[in-house]
Amino acid sequence: MEMCMETVSDTCRALLERSKRFGPLYGDRLANHLPMTLIALDRLGAPVDSMQRAFDANARQLQARDAGISPVVDAAIWLGKGSNAGGLELYFQACVARDGPGAVLRDWVPRLLPGVAASAFHCPIRLAYAVDAGDHDEVCAALAYWVMEYVTLDLPPDTVDDTPAAIAARLAVAVAGHAPWDGIIIDRMRQVARHPGLAGTAIQPSVLDLRQVAQFALGAYHAREDFTLLHTVTACHAFRLLLPYAGEPGRALRYLWEAVVVATLTVEPEDAAVPAAAAQIDWHACMAQAARASDAHVVKLCWSAYCEHLAYGDARYLAIAARKLARQ
Repeated sequence: MEMCMETVSDTCRALLERSKRFGPLYGDRLANHLPMTLIALDRLGAPVDSMQRAFDANARQLQARDAGISPVVDAAIWLGKGSNAGGLELYFQACVARDGPGAVLRDWVPRLLPGVAASAFHCPIRLAYAVDAGDHDEVCAALAYWVMEYVTLDLPPDTVDDTPAAIAARLAVAVAGHAPWDGIIIDRMRQVARHPGLAGTAIQPSVLDLRQVAQFALGAYHAREDFTLLHTVTACHAFRLLLPYAGEPGRALRYLWEAVVVATLTVEPEDAAVPAAAAQIDWHACMAQAARASDAHVVKLCWSAYCEHLAYGDARYLAIAARKLARQ
């Protein structure tokens, strides 16, 4: 399955080109959402003025790319180093020029999927959007970002004959009474993964498919409006887009489940009250409203929810999109 080009509008492509002056992170290791937002808006059918407004709103907080570039002979040496995005981009651009984007993705996505949680799932999400857009330069930028932010959770691969929901409930009991999680999302996820209550515990269902993981993430976020849980829904969408390049899909899926269930364990139940239901709208109205939004998480959640609804037909995807729009 090879990537195709020219699958986004000229406006989107021009704004993506302008976005290259920004680095993949800003502030305290926060993700640059601008390229993902632009692609999602384009998919939602956003008019030119909305695209430009979203560019301006998101670019305002970003930081310029680091001018320092170290030559890269082997990107694997830079895994998890948190630096040299520019050098890594040049490396992947050379690989794509030599081998083509499909070959590079088939080589690197399986290597990177053990770190699917990297940067709170934003690394695979950015890559998935780049693949969907058919933008080779953005693919290289996303691969560079994933390499530099790569981190694994390293929980046991043992399986148990139980449902994802039952496993999650058991793990929640195992970490109950924990010391406060702190830091950004990925920091808290790593703290959960290192909790003694999870040591030697089987977290993998003996039978698992992507629908199960997506439904678990959807159920958790539908039940409680929480910023971390939002990312598990968009991560499942991204994983589905990257699956053609995943190598061994069953093995890759285990990494996604590990990251999703760990993310849910970082959410404190008492901090997750169920919000009032949003006004009922249909998908046409939902997408039209999202196409006028500039908040990155609103735009991305609505686009992912629509795509996942098409894949699974679950009405709760419209409910979470409508709720997010009502709260912006």
